[in-house]
Amino acid sequence: MQTFLADEKHVRTIGRSIFHNNIRYLSWSCSAIEFVFTGTEVAAEIWTDWVMDEPWKENFQPYLAVFVNDEAVPRKRFPLNAGTEVYSIYKNENAEKVKIRIVKLSEAAFSKSGIVRINADGVISPTTPSSRRMEFIGDSITCGFGIEGKCAEENFRTATENPYINYASKTARSFGAEYNLISWSGIGVYSSSTHTDEINDSWLMPMLYDYTDISIEGNIGIENHIEWDFGRFSADVVVINLGTNDNFYTKEIPERVDGFKSAYEKFVRNVRKKNPTAHIICALGMMGAELYPAIEETVRKIDDDKIYALKFDVQLDEDGIGSEKHPNYVTHNKAALRLSKKISEITSWKCDKTVFD
Repeated sequence: MQTFLADEKHVRTIGRSIFHNNIRYLSWSCSAIEFVFTGTEVAAEIWTDWVMDEPWKENFQPYLAVFVNDEAVPRKRFPLNAGTEVYSIYKNENAEKVKIRIVKLSEAAFSKSGIVRINADGVISPTTPSSRRMEFIGDSITCGFGIEGKCAEENFRTATENPYINYASKTARSFGAEYNLISWSGIGVYSSSTHTDEINDSWLMPMLYDYTDISIEGNIGIENHIEWDFGRFSADVVVINLGTNDNFYTKEIPERVDGFKSAYEKFVRNVRKKNPTAHIICALGMMGAELYPAIEETVRKIDDDKIYALKFDVQLDEDGIGSEKHPNYVTHNKAALRLSKKISEITSWKCDKTVFD
């Protein structure tokens, strides 16, 4: 067996990730590494910050998945045990040339992971990226929170979180596009989720967006924030799906809605600054569209002919509801169809609708 680092000499990185002290840290939903390999066996030594020191933490165990040759269903989906451990990634009786992608399924809010090294009985090399690029900025919906849950009353578990089958991933795959997910459960633009009458502005998307991954820096001994190089991933389309959590605070109170509009405008203008040529779609609606009129008004005010508002349909009981009242697979599929139609209209990209089957 040969040993390789998960550096860009050997793997292609997908999504925002930090390479520090020879470890590739994956935190964001659907962040991944991908490589071509010819041989019979691959294993990976992987670290996580998750610990099982309280019974309730079982619900937040980190999950990864392995995809081979662009298969729609993962060849393997597995939880990480505490600390650092070696995991079998791929095994076959005969030596074959395959493309392997190791994907982080559980979101950054609940766990971090790091690929320490890759062991293989053959040489690995980076894959070639698509020329199309998309970025999705969102909250729990974009994380795929509860998408595989059985009902609205079911408590959240990372085992039922799957961003690979959510509206964002399906839309990107329907266009054969590279994509980054910048998403965090409960997060807002003006106020993150709150169950009091006080604004919750200690952790907001505008605080995260300019950086590679500030949520993990302290865990791995990085003192200064690492700014994300937007030239590294020049998005053709950016989708902002935020506002669901802000509504817990705004509650259609005019002065609070005005506060949201001001914060949302500032954030969208920053996204435009960082992505000067991208089409930007400002979406909302799967879990409620109370703030959609404010988003529409803000888009009109910005007056940029490549910034659009898009309203998703609110999830329906007859389609089923996921864990903790979050959208399930059916609702995500509907949203992906609507979003892909909009993207086709504004980019002339052709959509492969078989992805939605």
